[in-house]
Amino acid sequence: MLIRDVIKKIEDMAPIGLAYSWDNSGFLCGDKNKDVKKIYLTLDTNIYTVNEAVKNGADMIISHHPIMFGGIKSVDYNTPSGYVISELVKNDIALYAAHTTMDTAKGGLNDILAEKLGIEVMDILERNNDFEGCGLGRIGRIKNTVALSDFASIVKKALDTPFVRVSGNANTMISTVAVGSGACSDLIPVAAAMGADVMVTADMKYHIAIDSVERGICIIDAGHYPTERFVMDIFGQLFKNSEIKLIYSTETDIFSVY
Repeated sequence: MLIRDVIKKIEDMAPIGLAYSWDNSGFLCGDKNKDVKKIYLTLDTNIYTVNEAVKNGADMIISHHPIMFGGIKSVDYNTPSGYVISELVKNDIALYAAHTTMDTAKGGLNDILAEKLGIEVMDILERNNDFEGCGLGRIGRIKNTVALSDFASIVKKALDTPFVRVSGNANTMISTVAVGSGACSDLIPVAAAMGADVMVTADMKYHIAIDSVERGICIIDAGHYPTERFVMDIFGQLFKNSEIKLIYSTETDIFSVY
């Protein structure tokens, strides 16, 4: 399979038109006419994951988080970003990032996050009107109403994470849940207005958490890595019936608990 065919497969599910204007989703490095035998799947493109891709002889990396967000004016091999770019070029490894495209795609990260948490999705928090069923965040109901403290335990177990940060009264009864994979605190006012009892997201700031609870919505910060790492499984499903060998990143969460 050629890289251009790999790209088409990804974009059939997560069209590049779904990308936000500030994002850098898409084909970032390589030759689209190269044949692909090994693809490395990862949440992040960084020194660790690129070195692992090189070690495993990957022809291509499919990542959720892109590089070169703000553009570059120079490539210094002694900087982390410069090293990553140099290794990709030197080892002829193509790079494709499906970032906000996969966040917003139908069947993408937010739909899978909702599914993992047992949420029956009713609506999209920030709908993309150009693509049916697509947009950022999801909101819906869980099967049984539970206290916030109990739902936090459900989230922790479902996402296989050692801890979650919770804002709100532990005894608040939860039935309507909003989710936003990664950093989606901007959508909390929308979730509150749509009737969510709690929003599960990541990278919460202190004062935003205070404002949210005062607005009447509880918050569960489940971490960026735990709410998005299963993007590798989504990528894997796209190519499970192909002859391409899939290599899954062994990268772990940058945060540890002591």
